[in-house]
Amino acid sequence: MALIADSAWTYPDALRALLDRSAYERGYVADPFGGAAGGERGLRRTAALLDRLGRPQERFRVVHVAGSKGKGSTCAMIAAALTAAGHRVGLFTSPHLHSWRERVAVDGEPVDESSFAALTRRALEAAEALEAAQPDLGGVTTFELVTAIGLDGFAAAGCDVATVEVGLGGEYDATNVLHPLVAAITRIDLEHTAVLGGTLAEIAGAKAGIVEPGRPVVVSPQPADALSVIEAVAAARQSPLRLGGRDWRWAGDWRRFAAAGPWGRYDDLRLALAGPHQVENATTALAALWCLDQAGIAVSETACRAGLAGARWPGRFERVARPGAPEVVLDGAHTPAAAAALVATLAAALPGRRAVVVLGTASDKDTTGLARALGPAAVAVVATRSVNPRAAPPAAVAAGVRAVGLPVEIEPTVAAALGRAMAAAGSTGLVLVTGSLFVVAEAREALGLAAPDPPPSPP
Repeated sequence: MALIADSAWTYPDALRALLDRSAYERGYVADPFGGAAGGERGLRRTAALLDRLGRPQERFRVVHVAGSKGKGSTCAMIAAALTAAGHRVGLFTSPHLHSWRERVAVDGEPVDESSFAALTRRALEAAEALEAAQPDLGGVTTFELVTAIGLDGFAAAGCDVATVEVGLGGEYDATNVLHPLVAAITRIDLEHTAVLGGTLAEIAGAKAGIVEPGRPVVVSPQPADALSVIEAVAAARQSPLRLGGRDWRWAGDWRRFAAAGPWGRYDDLRLALAGPHQVENATTALAALWCLDQAGIAVSETACRAGLAGARWPGRFERVARPGAPEVVLDGAHTPAAAAALVATLAAALPGRRAVVVLGTASDKDTTGLARALGPAAVAVVATRSVNPRAAPPAAVAAGVRAVGLPVEIEPTVAAALGRAMAAAGSTGLVLVTGSLFVVAEAREALGLAAPDPPPSPP
């Protein structure tokens, strides 16, 4: 999809511009350690950047999604249903698997390289002008820049609605300059504790920052500590709150389920995304879609069904089966709770099967907890690391695996680890690749499912 033509700038030029503004050993796309004062300044900076771009975010309506688990899948289902309803739909997500362009999709397709390059150049020029005029606001970060690129791209494409996933947290995330018609908060878990806080209540407070005063928020079932915080924020902002398990209910699994809520009752629903947890995400998506419909963004039952059945989200319980080779399951579970959900999905979808696991994690993850959760599904583990600077060394991953008594070997690259695991599993066996979306991405590339971005232009 071509939005803007600009022969003077190439896609590698855009990648260089994004890389040059990233921080924390190039592993974070923003600086998350500035505290409340830094967060507030970041929001002012993002708003000022969008002002210089003509406030593109005011040219379409928004559903804003935060959470620790399932927010990307929920966004994908909402966007697919809106597209099925005939709307022009933007989808902003992070991180990407293979290409920065994945973060800015219109009607299910990432923007093309020339469009992304032109949007990046436009946003970069606005950022440089802002930094010169208001140095007190500080430098525009990579995530702030790509947020502006996405919102500007949706406006240029003529989107009438966009589904926007929070990058990190919620309250001080760059996307929180938006004024959504509806906010959604998926299941909350302990994550990014160095940034968001060490308790579920603190993390819930950060996520609840996206609740828009006077506008509805739909919330997946939550631990009590997290829910009480979200309810308090919603009450203070006079935002109607609808809660999974209370205001809507469901029965069945992803292959066939029923969901009853303010929309009525939908029977015989099917999901493209596998796993018991995806049914919860799907019903949260249905609740958000009902709120959008009530606000004038028409979404029929037929469109909801089509969206749930057609949504695709690579790297989330993605199965790859080829003749003469072991089946490979790719899933970016990166917390013990997510790993436990993955094991439950594996047991339901492939009963009685155990896997040789390829495991790589970020350096701040609970590797022992991940290994313990994966234990019931694992016969052995191959520890590895992605090329991401935040990846834990394979030896550290292996130490966490040994702590729970699983046999483990080490390979320095994901491609080598995948090859070793496939050889160990044999042609009729099973391989599970997990622990990080970066690891999953490299495994998909090794399997020939996708190609990575080209190298950035030289500095």
